[in-house]
This record gives sequence, C-alpha cells and structure tokens, in this order.
Amino acid sequence: MFDANVALPPVLEGVTLNGQMNVEDAAVLGNLASAVRRGWPQVWEQERKSDQVCLVGGGPSLTDTEDELRDLVWSGAKLVTMNGSYQWCIDHNLKPDAQIVLDARQGNARFVSPAVTGCRYWIASQCHPDVFDACEGREYKAIWHSVNWDGPAKDLLDAYYLKQWKPIVGGTTVGLRSLSLLHMLGYVRFHLFGLDSCYLAGHGHAFVQAENDGDKRAMATVSPSNRPDLSRDFLVAGWHLKQLEDWLQFIRINGHLFLLNVHGDGLLAWALQAAGDVTLTLDDAPNTLRTPLGGGSEGE
Repeated sequence: MFDANVALPPVLEGVTLNGQMNVEDAAVLGNLASAVRRGWPQVWEQERKSDQVCLVGGGPSLTDTEDELRDLVWSGAKLVTMNGSYQWCIDHNLKPDAQIVLDARQGNARFVSPAVTGCRYWIASQCHPDVFDACEGREYKAIWHSVNWDGPAKDLLDAYYLKQWKPIVGGTTVGLRSLSLLHMLGYVRFHLFGLDSCYLAGHGHAFVQAENDGDKRAMATVSPSNRPDLSRDFLVAGWHLKQLEDWLQFIRINGHLFLLNVHGDGLLAWALQAAGDVTLTLDDAPNTLRTPLGGGSEGE
C-alpha cells in the first residue's frame, strides 16, 4: 500500500507543500502508550467482501448529496463515518455502522458521542485518552495503528504486541487512512461523500467544525495538464491540497485495488474526472501553503 512518507514523483504541478504535525510527537507517543494498555482488540486483516461502503467525511458537498447517500444506505451499503460526519448522519436519521477517529487532539472525544447501538468504533492508537474513555463499555470497539514502518511508535508497538500488529499507512488525513483501514478489513467497493479537498460556497464543512476556522486560505486554479482552457478555481487550505496530493498518489499506485465513486462537486471529484493529471497554481505567493500532517480533523 502507498506510504505518504516515501518519496514519490509529484502529482500536483505548480505547488509546494510544507508540512507540520498538529500535535507534538511526544504527545502522540504518550497517547499511544496509554491506548495500547487498555487491552482493546486490534483491527485485523479480513477476507474480501462484496459490500458497498459509503465512506463519509464532513466536506461541504455532503449537504448536496444527502439524497444519494440515503438511497445507497437504504439499499444496503455500509455507512462508515469519520469525525464530525458521525453526528451529522445521526442528526439526519442515518445510523452509522462504524465510526473512525484518527486525530490525536483531546477535543475529538466529541466525535464518538452519543453512543449508537451496534456501531463499531475504530479508534487510532494515537488518539487522546478522552476518546478511548468515551468508548469504554461499548460492545464493538477496536484499536488500529496509523504508524509507519520505523521510529519510536513502531518500537513501542513492537514491544507491547510482540510485533503482532499491522500498520495502516497511506496519507496524512483521516479520509485516506480510513480507506486503507477498510481495505485491510476486506472492503473494495467505495462511495466517497463529503471528501472535497476545498471550500464550496465559502464553507469548509457541512457543519460547524471550529478546528479549521483559522486555516489560511488561497484560491487555486486547477486544470487538466496541457488544457488550461478547462481550468477551474477552488478556494483551498493547505491541508486540502495535501489531501488531494495524497489521494492522487494513492489512486495512481493502488487504483486497481478499488472501485471508487466520488460524489459531489468538490476538487477531489473534479481532479479524478481529469484522470488525476492536473496542473495547479495559487494566488498565494510564493506558491506555498503549510499543511498539518498526521491529523484527523483536517481530513474532513
């Protein structure tokens, strides 16, 4: 599977992304050390499944595609939410089959409340103890590891699990890591909702999410390579572009492993319609935006 920390040829021409973690490394390791000692079962590799999965983020197109999502769920597709889309689905009478949380910050405990009967809670080992506390006592809960193949986090997991654990690699935001997680669980047929990698009508999410209120924004002009006449403008933050870059890299390398349908009118859907071969320019001289790496709320 694609590892975003391995150097690969660029897929976005015309933009440079500089990354930084949204939580200090020491805090992430502290969270991880606390999490593994709870004795939760690990998410583990499973056989391939034929089920369709609606993987739901909180991007602004979610509001416009609600009917499409509801039709798929009512026809039997699994509903897997991430972060704030969990509450959005509950509020819109859609029952999540599973909720995924990745971000290491304390405030993300709200993303697992209230409890939903029968819902599976797949919580990354880097999450804050408050997230795990909120899920204690629930019937279906499991831990997974958004960890790469080397470094102190790997050493800690090797020691605790006697090397019997699986890393979930592939991207810097919760959307792409969730796809890798679900692939390990056997799913290959996906409908993506609320994964836009841009603002739409000035909105960054389909609901209020204060973590992103301070994000620096820029106007990006995106076109299929060698076709500037087909360009389109998108308002973006740095993490939008990093998420887009990760998705395009992931699909370029692993696209044959999945069936993907991206719903909505966001930048990600538009770029995939252009076969993932796009040129991008920013109004943000010197053509650079900072992007948080390893977070979850930044992943819609």
